[in-house]
Amino acid sequence: MGAGICGLAEGKGVTSKSITYLHCVRDAELEEALAWLPPPASGARILDLGAGTGRQADRLAAMGYQVTAVDLPSSAYAGQRVHPVIDYDGKCLPICDSSVDVVFSSNVLEHVPAVEALLRETARVLVPGGHAVHILPTPAWRWWTSATHYPWMASRLLGRLASKAAGGASEKHSVGTGGPNLAWPTRHGERGNALTEAWYFSGRWWRACFKRAGFDLEASAPVGLAYSGTMLLGGRLPISWRRRIARFAGSSCRIYVIRPHREAGSAQPVSGESASSRIDQ
Repeated sequence: MGAGICGLAEGKGVTSKSITYLHCVRDAELEEALAWLPPPASGARILDLGAGTGRQADRLAAMGYQVTAVDLPSSAYAGQRVHPVIDYDGKCLPICDSSVDVVFSSNVLEHVPAVEALLRETARVLVPGGHAVHILPTPAWRWWTSATHYPWMASRLLGRLASKAAGGASEKHSVGTGGPNLAWPTRHGERGNALTEAWYFSGRWWRACFKRAGFDLEASAPVGLAYSGTMLLGGRLPISWRRRIARFAGSSCRIYVIRPHREAGSAQPVSGESASSRIDQ
């Protein structure tokens, strides 16, 4: 969990360059997600699910939120943590019933095989009236990741050849162990394949998933950033340009605000773009 947007769940490795890029995108995501969180002055209790490096948890804590961050001990980012992260088994959250005001995750749920079971577990830890904010990849992310797969592959191969020619060690972010994955893009999450995964990243699929897990979708909005899982161009393409590109190429991620059925209609609706707005994206 927490493998996130850089395609690192596909075995492409973790480097200081990829971590820097990841943090840059995570910061921009969090900036958009803040609109769906209680005011920082409230000191709301937030569970960061699949926290990865803990970058977003650290920033939320600095704002004044009470943050508990959890992730798998096998996370690709376990050695890159910048905030305390509690290791757990991916099934049973190590916190008490009704103990957090908001459950937050960023590019996590698509990596969870038994996602509905985990969503029900998050309902257990939410206080009455609490809600969850999940950032998830869109079909646009899948399409752009597939489209940039071969340029990424060529870039990695050229980089490796240049490194060997210079007599240096091959970089950690290497294609040397990619094997068959180089010939065809692999899936990013736990469902479908590189061709069908766009459906599993669609708003329609997630809305049905949330409903099966006992949640109502209260709001949905695009993050407004364009990026792919291959990290092609990476930090060389500024966030400001990624925002502009997303206007016509589509946002690579989308924010979903959900609330357990038992709370639906009993709490003040979350402000922002309505759940029915562009839900099929």
